[in-house]
Amino acid sequence: MSAKVHPVLTSTASIEAQDPLGAIKRNKKPLSFRNSIHMVQRLSQRGINQNDKSTGGSNKSSKQDSLAEGPKAEEEENEFSRLSTVKVEVKNIDFSNELAQIPLEECISRLKVDTSVGLSKEEVETRLQKFGENMLDSDPPPSFLALFIEQFEDALVIMLIAACIVSMALAQFAAGTTIIIIVMFNAILGAWQEHGAGAALEALASLQGTKGFFLRDGVVQETSGSTAVPGDIVIINTGNKVVADIRLLEAKDLEAEESSLTGESEGVRKFVQPQESSESKELVADKKEKETSLTLSNMLYMGTEITQGKGKGIVCQTGMKTRIGELAERIKDVSSGISPLKAKLTSLGMRLGLYSLGISIIIFIIGVSTGRGRDPTSEEPLWLQMLLVAVSLTVAAVPEGLPVCVTMSLAVGMKTMTNRNALVRKLASVETLGSCSIICTDKTGTLTCGKMTVQAIWQYGHMYRVSGIGYSPEGEVRDEQGGSVSTGLDGDVGPVLGGFLLCSDATVELQEVEKEEGGVKVKVKEWVGKGNATERALVVAARKCGIEREDIQREFEEIAQNPFSSKRKMMSVLVQSVGVSKVFGEERFHAITKGAPNRVLDRSNFRLVEGKRVPMSLEDRKDILEVVNQLSCQALRVLAVGVRGFETSPSSLSAQDLEDNLTFLGLAASIDPERPEVTAAIEKARRAGVATVMITGDYLATARAIAENIGLLQRGPKKSEKVMDCSQLRVLGSEIDKLRKEVKEGVEGAKDQLEMVQAKVDQITKRVKVYARAEPTDKITIVESYQRQGHVACMTGDGVNDAAALQGANIGVAMGSGTDVAKGAADMVLLDDSFATIVGAIEEGRKIYSNISKFVFFLLSTNVAEVFVILIAMLIGLQPPLTAIQILWLNLCTDGLPAVALATEFPEPGIMDEGPRPATEPIVEKVMLTGIGIQTVVETGLCLTAYLVGLEWNTGSWTGTNGDLSDEELNIGVEKAQTMVIYLIVFLELLRAYTSRALRTSVFMMEKQNWFMHGAVLASVGLTLIVGLAPHISDVFGMRPLGSREWALVLGLTPICAIIDELTKIVYRVVGFGARPSALSEKEKKRGEPGLNDRDTHTFIRRKELKEHDIDSPNTFDVVNIEEGL
Repeated sequence: MSAKVHPVLTSTASIEAQDPLGAIKRNKKPLSFRNSIHMVQRLSQRGINQNDKSTGGSNKSSKQDSLAEGPKAEEEENEFSRLSTVKVEVKNIDFSNELAQIPLEECISRLKVDTSVGLSKEEVETRLQKFGENMLDSDPPPSFLALFIEQFEDALVIMLIAACIVSMALAQFAAGTTIIIIVMFNAILGAWQEHGAGAALEALASLQGTKGFFLRDGVVQETSGSTAVPGDIVIINTGNKVVADIRLLEAKDLEAEESSLTGESEGVRKFVQPQESSESKELVADKKEKETSLTLSNMLYMGTEITQGKGKGIVCQTGMKTRIGELAERIKDVSSGISPLKAKLTSLGMRLGLYSLGISIIIFIIGVSTGRGRDPTSEEPLWLQMLLVAVSLTVAAVPEGLPVCVTMSLAVGMKTMTNRNALVRKLASVETLGSCSIICTDKTGTLTCGKMTVQAIWQYGHMYRVSGIGYSPEGEVRDEQGGSVSTGLDGDVGPVLGGFLLCSDATVELQEVEKEEGGVKVKVKEWVGKGNATERALVVAARKCGIEREDIQREFEEIAQNPFSSKRKMMSVLVQSVGVSKVFGEERFHAITKGAPNRVLDRSNFRLVEGKRVPMSLEDRKDILEVVNQLSCQALRVLAVGVRGFETSPSSLSAQDLEDNLTFLGLAASIDPERPEVTAAIEKARRAGVATVMITGDYLATARAIAENIGLLQRGPKKSEKVMDCSQLRVLGSEIDKLRKEVKEGVEGAKDQLEMVQAKVDQITKRVKVYARAEPTDKITIVESYQRQGHVACMTGDGVNDAAALQGANIGVAMGSGTDVAKGAADMVLLDDSFATIVGAIEEGRKIYSNISKFVFFLLSTNVAEVFVILIAMLIGLQPPLTAIQILWLNLCTDGLPAVALATEFPEPGIMDEGPRPATEPIVEKVMLTGIGIQTVVETGLCLTAYLVGLEWNTGSWTGTNGDLSDEELNIGVEKAQTMVIYLIVFLELLRAYTSRALRTSVFMMEKQNWFMHGAVLASVGLTLIVGLAPHISDVFGMRPLGSREWALVLGLTPICAIIDELTKIVYRVVGFGARPSALSEKEKKRGEPGLNDRDTHTFIRRKELKEHDIDSPNTFDVVNIEEGL
C-alpha cells in the first residue's frame, strides 16, 4: 500500500520550526517533590504496558466521535480512542507502543488512510474537529490583572492596606489616600514587569512556526504542523522538525536527534521495521519489569529533529497524546518554593508589624490612662487623640517606600539581565541568583559551542591544524609549523577533505534568521547547518580549504550509496569522474569510504603518499593507530577516509565489494569546542565562591578533556580526579527512591538506611566536578544532594526530560534554543545559551541584593528613628513631633526617591570576590543592625533637640504649653517646631543617602558617580520646599514658614548623621567588623583549583585499553572505588 515517495522527498529545503508551545503552571508545591519528578523521569525512560492490571477498564470511558458511520466504524473508533487516551494517573499514562509494534498494514488500516494519496481536505477538517489541533495544552499566561492581584500578597503591602483602612475610618483621608497611591503604584510596576517577561517568553516561542510536508489529496503540501491529524501522511527530509508522533513507512539513511526527550545529543538511526534496542535491559527492581527505551527505532517523535536522511511516515498521535505531550502533562503542577528574598522580606514585614502594633498599643494605653500627649487645642476626646497617635506610630514603623524600592530594584535588574541575554520570568528570581553557590551545567551548547568543529587533519606523515569554531568558514588550515597550505581539491589536504565531502550529505548555508536579543526581535545572518553534526564540521573544514560542494560535484557524480550501519561502522559512495581532477587517481570510478579509523584501516591495503599509491606495511598500520590514539586521548572524534578506484563501473555495488582493498587517504578529528568566554567565566565564578560542576551525557574522556580545557579540572598527575560515570551514582539514586517509599509505608529501619545512603551520595557530590553519561534522573539525585548540603543550586537544561530538574533546583535555567516545556519550567532563559551569561546573572543578582540591603538600611534607620522620636515625646508628655500625613510624606518622597536611586547603584568593587551569602542569613545582618542602632540614637537625639528648641522658641516652653498664648498661637508654635523636625529629617536623610551607597566603604572612596542619586536629592529638596512653603499645600501637611534662627539650627544639625556614618565605617574597616570573607584562601587563589570543599577526592580513574578505535568508541575512563566503606 505504500506509495512512491514524492520528488520533494529528496529536497534539502529548510523548514524553520520550533518545538510546540508548552507552558508550565507554577502554583503548587507537592508534599514529596522527588517522588513526583522521579516518576516523570522514569516514565521518560521506560514504557508502561497499557494493559497493566492497574488500569482496569478505565480507558474505555474516554469516547471519541467515530471516523465513519455504523457499528463497525464505532468499534474502530473505540479502538482508536483506546490507543489515543491520555491517562490521568502516573501509573496509567499510555506509553504503550502498540501502533508502533503491530504490523504496518494493520497500523495503516486502523488509521484509515490510503498512503499513496493521503487524507482528503474534508477528512482532515473532520478529524481536526474530533481530535483538536496538534498543539500541546498550554495554560494561558497570567493576565495583567492576575499579576496585579498577586502583588498584594506581600506582608508589607498588607500592613500598608491595614494602615490605610484605619486612617480612612478615623477620617484621615489625606493619609489614607497617600497610602493607596503608594500601594497601587507598587502593584502596577511589579505586574507590568512580570507581564513583560511573559510576553518576551511568548515572543521567543513564536520566532519560528512548526511546519511540515503533508501528502493530502495526492499532492504534497507544506502547511502548519498544528493541522496534523492521526492518519496524515508526512514527507520527511533532513532539517525538518517532526510535527507529531509518526510511524515510518519509508526510510533512507534516516537519523533523528531526540535529545529533547532522551537527553542524548547523538543522532538515533531510524528504520521502517522495529529494531531491538541495544540499551534494553532487565531492570532489577521489585517487579523485575522490562525496561524499554522511550523512543523506538521505527517511530519519529514530536519536537525532535531530522539530522540526516529522508523518509515518509503516518501520524499516529498528536497534541497532548504524543510523547512530549505526556511528559509535559506530568510536570504542570510542579513548582519551586518561595524565593529567599521574598521569605526574608516577609519575615521582616511581619516583625515590623508586630513591633509597631505592640508599641502602638502601649502608647495608646499610656496616653489614655495618664493623659500624656494630649493636644490642648483639640476638641476631640482623649481616646481618639491617642488612637490617631497610635496610627501615626504604625505608619512610622512601616517603610512605605520599601515595596516600591524592592520592585524597582528587581525590575531594573530584570531589564539589565534581558539586555545581557538572560530572560528572567519572575522578579524574585533575579535576587535568588545572587545567592547561588553552585552551578550544575550541561556541556553541549552551554560550556561548548554546540557545533562540531574539525580541529585536525592527518594525511600520512603530516598533521594539519584547522582554526576557527562553529559553522563560520572563518579559519584556515596550517601545517604543524604554522605554515600555510595550498587550497582547493588538488591542494595539500584536498584528497582527504574531498573524500569526506563526497561522503557527506550535510549542508551549511548563510541564512537570515530571526532571533531574540535583549528582549527585541532582530534579523541576523547566521551560518545554519543541516544534517549529521560531524558531517557539518567536515563541510566547513572543506570550505576553509577552498573546497565547495558545487566544485566537487562538477568533478564527480554520485552513482550509488551504502548508508552507514552500526555493524560496519562505515558508509560509502560510488562516484564517476566527470571532470578533469585526478585527485583520487586515474580511474573513472571511485568508491569513497568513510568511517571508524580501525574499520577503514582493516579494509585498506595501500596508503596515499604525495599523490602515489603505496602498499601499506604493518609498521604503517601501527603508526596510523598511534596517531588515532593520540587524537582520541584528546577526546577528539576521529574519522578515516579511503578510496578504491575502478576502470569500469563495478558489477556489484554492495558495501562488501566497494569497501574493500582501499587506499587509506587520511583522518579528520573533530570536537564540540568550548566557548571562548567560558574559561574566564568559570574562573570568575570560582573567585566568587560559586562551584561549577558539569553534568553531561557524553563519554567520560570527552567530558574530562573539555573540563580541563576550560579550567574546571586541573591538568597534571591528578587530572583524573573528581570525574565519575553516573551509572554508579544511579544505583544509589534508585536505592534512595526505594527507601523513601519504604519510609512512607512505615517500614522499620528504612529512615536510618535512607539517611545513610543520602550521606554516601553527599560525600560523593562534595568532591565530584564532572558527571559523565548522566541521565535526567541523575540530575535530580545530584541537585537534591547539593540542596541537602545547604547549597543554592542552579541547574541548566533544554529538553522535556530536564523540566523536572529545572523545577527542583533553586534556580532553573533553560536554553533559548531548548524546548518550550523546559523554558516554561525554568526561572530564567538564556537567549544565547552561554554559561558566561549565568555568571553575569549571578553578579547582577549579587548587586541587586547589595542595593536592596543599602536602601533597607537607609529606610529602616529613618523609620525606627521616627518611631522613637514619637515614643519618647509621648513618654515625656509632649505632643507628637510628627503627624501621620507628615510621616507618609517623609517615607514616600524624601526617603523613597533616594532609596530608588540606591537601587541603581553600581556594584561595589570585589563583589565577585566574596563568597555567596548563606541562604539563612537575614536581610538585616549584624553590620546593618549595628548601623541602624547607631543612626537611630543619633537621629532621634537630633530630632528631639530640634523639636524641643523649636517649642521653646515658638511657644515659650519646651513642653509646648503656655497659658499666656491662645490656642491658635500655641498651635502655630507647635507646627513650627514640627516643621523644623520635618526639614531636619529631610536634609539629614538626603545627605545620609550618599553615605548609604556602601555599608563599609567611604563615600569618598567610591569611583563612580550615581547621577540618579543627584537627581533624587534635588527632586526631594524641591518637593519638600514646595510642600512647606506653597499656600494651601502647607496647610494640608501642617507646616509653617521658618525664621532665620530655625533655619540655622536645622542646617547646623544636618551633616551630623552623615559624619557619624562615615566615622562608623572607619571603625568597621579598622577592626574588620562585618567584612565578608573572601571566597578563596590565598592558597586556593594561587593553586587556581575550584573546589566544592577542602577535602581531596577519593575518586580514582582507571583507563581502559583501547583495542578498537571506533568512531563511536567510548574511549572513557571508568570510575572505580568511589568512597568504598563510607
